[in-house]
Amino acid sequence: MKLEVLNQIKSCESKHAPLSMCQAFGSLRVMMRVEGIVPILVGNAGCVYGLDFVSHFYGARKSILTPVYTSADLTNGRIEDRTRDAVRETIQKFNPRVIALITLCNEETVSLSIDAIAKEYEERAKSDPEFPLVVPMHVPGYGVKSHAEAKDIAASQLLKCLAEREGVPARQANTASTIGEVFPADPLFLEQLLARMGVKLVAHIPSRTIADFRKVLSVGVNITLHPFYTKTCAVLAKYKIPSMGCTPVGVEGTRTWVERVGKAFNVKQSVIEEIADVESRAVAEVFRKDPIRGSVIVAGYEGSELMVARLLVEAGADVPYVSTNIGQTAFTKDDETWLAARGTTVVFRKTYDQDVIAVDNLKPDLVLGTTALAAHAKELGIPSMYFTNIFASRPLFLAQGAQTITDLVNQAIGRRAAYSRVMNFFADDAEETAPEADYAFVGD
Repeated sequence: MKLEVLNQIKSCESKHAPLSMCQAFGSLRVMMRVEGIVPILVGNAGCVYGLDFVSHFYGARKSILTPVYTSADLTNGRIEDRTRDAVRETIQKFNPRVIALITLCNEETVSLSIDAIAKEYEERAKSDPEFPLVVPMHVPGYGVKSHAEAKDIAASQLLKCLAEREGVPARQANTASTIGEVFPADPLFLEQLLARMGVKLVAHIPSRTIADFRKVLSVGVNITLHPFYTKTCAVLAKYKIPSMGCTPVGVEGTRTWVERVGKAFNVKQSVIEEIADVESRAVAEVFRKDPIRGSVIVAGYEGSELMVARLLVEAGADVPYVSTNIGQTAFTKDDETWLAARGTTVVFRKTYDQDVIAVDNLKPDLVLGTTALAAHAKELGIPSMYFTNIFASRPLFLAQGAQTITDLVNQAIGRRAAYSRVMNFFADDAEETAPEADYAFVGD
């Protein structure tokens, strides 16, 4: 990256948010999918409406419950009574297996104690296996930096409460779990690959069943596919379950993943090498047949931006800039080092303004970003796509993922000429129809 552009990005003092999804949506999205869980969202009417809308936009199949309260209840302490009433009524009417008790910004600022409410039901839940488990989740926007990390809060809290209530089941040798909100086919590909090493993939979370969360507490090794699940890994570590962070993306990433998993399960070196060779060669063949020619900026907020950038670089693309909402973790280090060695600038906890500086100065052939950044790029005549809906919802791993992503990116870059024609058409039209000014501003 040009030094002057890098300096502009680093010195950008804007405090504007990167236009991320509301942080609470991360926890809500995970809990809305799990059968047997009823979410109670403790928030003001505007926030609840917005989160309810976006949850069902993304295909949720259950209702969100919320206590009814007034602004006065926030200041007179009755918000806690209203929340207790909501939990009690939910148990009476729906008898769920789990209640996810989620608080938003205003409710956190008045010190609503959802932990105390959950604890009131803790002893009864331990003595009665049929009694609902109340799981508290604190996800205020000022305390949680991204909606991706709120997914981690949801998963870790559920695992923690399940372990405390039911205990930890006996560990099963040669079993693994995977964590990450990925395309549904990706865990199936990994399950088949692990089976060839004699390892059984018994659970992938976030999942639609509580049973899968329970199974994670019994595995030999947990494989973290997204780098922000640090709280979840900490819960597992408490119960002596190790976690490894690595993804089979691209040629090198695939080989590394097979080698690390194989060593973690003491697989024969000859088996590891054979599988690593077959899988990495398959990815290399995709890149040989369908290379990417062009420059791409990756600036999303899902937490998977670094691994997508690695895939694009290995496919032949120039990726000068990658940004993400999540912070640096132990699981981001390898990807960050790998990208930096190939000339890519990686920005964590980015702002929208930093992304705009990168797009305006680098003028790539394609932008993969937030909705607002994609719109900005299109105004400049640069093909762009919304990272979340287009890339975070497609296969990414092994050769299947490589083929999907390279096809998509090449098609998008191939539309650059069409963008230019549209820009030129409207530019000519504006010049021909623009009326002459018949007024003047003071000071002209």
